[in-house]
Amino acid sequence: MEIFTVKQQRKLLTVKGLNHLTRDNLAKEIGVSLPTMSKLINDSTPLAVQNSIYQRVNHWLNNVETVTDE
Repeated sequence: MEIFTVKQQRKLLTVKGLNHLTRDNLAKEIGVSLPTMSKLINDSTPLAVQNSIYQRVNHWLNNVETVTDE
């Protein structure tokens, strides 16, 4: 088990908003189920998650490009 932090949750929500992603789109991009994505977004943190989910989310957060209004 790994700990999903408030900082990671905020970054996930920020990127979700900036890229205009729905929970469903975000879940598909990261490779987790919709119920898991809902927990990551809505549950209070810190949150214990499976290693595989933690790695997928972390990898996605570290490699995602955000849409910018230039």
